[in-house]
Amino acid sequence: MKKFLSLVPPSALLLLATPLLFAQDASSPVGQPAAQAYAPSILQAGQGGTAEAKIQYFSLEHRAPDQMEPADAELFKKRKRDVLAEAEFYGYDMSAGQWAYEQSVCPLMPDYIMLRYSRKSATGAESIFTSLVPRQGGRILTVPVLHNGATRFLPAAGDSRNFQIFSQAVPEDIAKQNSDSNGKWLMLSVCYAEMTGARPQVPNEPGLDLHMVNAPPPTMHISVTGQEHEVRFPDPFSPTSFRLWSISYNSSGRIVSASSEEYLLGGPVIQHPEETQPKPMPTPPPSPVKTSNPLPPH
Repeated sequence: MKKFLSLVPPSALLLLATPLLFAQDASSPVGQPAAQAYAPSILQAGQGGTAEAKIQYFSLEHRAPDQMEPADAELFKKRKRDVLAEAEFYGYDMSAGQWAYEQSVCPLMPDYIMLRYSRKSATGAESIFTSLVPRQGGRILTVPVLHNGATRFLPAAGDSRNFQIFSQAVPEDIAKQNSDSNGKWLMLSVCYAEMTGARPQVPNEPGLDLHMVNAPPPTMHISVTGQEHEVRFPDPFSPTSFRLWSISYNSSGRIVSASSEEYLLGGPVIQHPEETQPKPMPTPPPSPVKTSNPLPPH
């Protein structure tokens, strides 16, 4: 038995829930997805014809190399050779040209710089990995995601090795506080998704988009004992589909399981389908009457 804490509960609680979404972090923008073609802002007309509800998206801040903070840029410059060496250890050919990188800003990883590297081959196959550069010195943490379009062993999101890396990058007190219903649980979960190669753009009310009516809003499920917390959120990552993330935490805020399932976007919903006319049941023929011979006289 579970109870549900949703960022978008029934309308009576909307005023309480909406600040919760934006309060995940004041420094993290809640903006529109990069690809407006598949995640537009949808307005719903309320009474009087005015717009009452609008889809908004939660995401981490992303910085191009020339937008990084000076201290982070200087640190990366000093550790770049280590970053490349670690990537080559995991099978990435860093001598090949056209590698691009950007910083994903996760405030819940105060001691690390998170960098997402990507490259497409001549055939269009994508290679992706994430590097976590420690600000206080130490080994670079590398998360392999794709090698020429293929996963290394397991999908990065569900690889238990990455649970351990995330535990190392997010301090224990921060993890415990923000895996709880009163913490920044959506941000914590999006940080993990980013670390494993995704770039989630999480809609606060997916039901406002008729193509995502079957997608649940960002929700935390809490077990009856309160010891296990599960966060679910959708991510419309292509013109035709969305991912549904599910990340479970133990009482210490450490990830114990994670998955990312892909679902096709649905078509518009028919609000008033035509009523089907009942079909009359055919009248069965009368059962034949069986007669029996009378008993012979004694």
